[in-house]
Amino acid sequence: MPASKNNHSSRGLDLTLVEKADAIYGPLKIDDASCLLLGGTQVVGLLSTSEAAALKRVSANLKVLDAAGCVIMPGFVDMQVHITGGGGEAGPASRCPEAQLSQLIDAGITTAVGVLGTDGISRSQESLVAKCRALNQEGLTCFHLVGSSSYPPATVTGSVQRDLLTLETCIGAGELAVSDHRSSAVTGQEIARLASEARVGGLLGGKCGLLCCKMGTGADGFAPLREALAASDVPIAQILPSHAERAVLLPDCRAWLRAGGNVNFTAGVEAQSELELYTQPENKMPLEHISVSSDAFGSAPVFDRHGKLTRYEVALPSSLLTLLQSLVGDDKWSLEQALPLLTLNPATRLHLPHKGQIAVGSDADLIIADKDSLEIQHVFANGQHMKCPDWTRGGFFEHGPGIRKSNMQPVALKRRSFSPAKLA
Repeated sequence: MPASKNNHSSRGLDLTLVEKADAIYGPLKIDDASCLLLGGTQVVGLLSTSEAAALKRVSANLKVLDAAGCVIMPGFVDMQVHITGGGGEAGPASRCPEAQLSQLIDAGITTAVGVLGTDGISRSQESLVAKCRALNQEGLTCFHLVGSSSYPPATVTGSVQRDLLTLETCIGAGELAVSDHRSSAVTGQEIARLASEARVGGLLGGKCGLLCCKMGTGADGFAPLREALAASDVPIAQILPSHAERAVLLPDCRAWLRAGGNVNFTAGVEAQSELELYTQPENKMPLEHISVSSDAFGSAPVFDRHGKLTRYEVALPSSLLTLLQSLVGDDKWSLEQALPLLTLNPATRLHLPHKGQIAVGSDADLIIADKDSLEIQHVFANGQHMKCPDWTRGGFFEHGPGIRKSNMQPVALKRRSFSPAKLA
């Protein structure tokens, strides 16, 4: 290739061979390959050991990473991360700190969707967009949702549709609080209106246009969502109930799934218990309609029946990995069964077919983990080596032992939405 054409796409010529893996899960196990070839930001080859050896003989500048004793998995796709910090329910001092690049990388999160929560005042849409762009510049893939827990939603441009069309990182709306004492007492009609706005904005912008709803423990449960469907022509798949693992919501959650809807769980003990029930023949549910997110950097407050705050914690990004380790190690799930909840399923909801999987042409977002403990050893995001046992890439202001400064160039966001046939 002439030098003049090579200069602007040099990243596309960087080749990395990840070899000798115990297994590759894409998220289904890939039986005929133990090596991956990464070129620029993408996976460009699934190779056998003999093919990898032949490649090494003819490639002088090939970078090689030995993954012996490890499994390779897709990077986690986290649909709900409070990247600018959440919380605030115990006053200004309880505002949770914002996400740092190294924290997300250490947790195996390579694609994140930033959201605002209860505090949509001191945490603005503008700061959400800026933080989203910062994480993209530092090497992750990050999108955001327009709005917060409150209704009507705060926007950057004055319109949900306009945000979805004109802001590259805006991918949907939410997370709107429903049946929650911290909500705006939103009605079914208002949910229908916002879902319709998000759907049309998504169509115009070539994005998923999901409306994500944070389900509380109020007596109405999913009733406002059902009213929204009855009051509009919005498809059930356009509304995603999150925090749906709460015990009081389980009958509603199961009915929503049986009706063809999707739900999102927050990683934790309740999610693990519900998922374990769903694998039993008498309670079997379509796991492909369930995704799991961390709700990282948001608050996890506990209120008593009088509305008094009794406990206050911060959700951790590591909860996704902990859930995966618990499902596989304690509940004896296979990786093929558990991984889609954190990878392919959320990527499908978000219309990101190049994320959440390992295949030729997919983005090179990888977790290389110990085959027995599933402890993360290496992470690649957009083809760049972001973590190894000795260091993790840090953001602009991060420093300290084990933090390596990032020298990334901005990575172009690629959504490549599914075709209508695949969405049917």
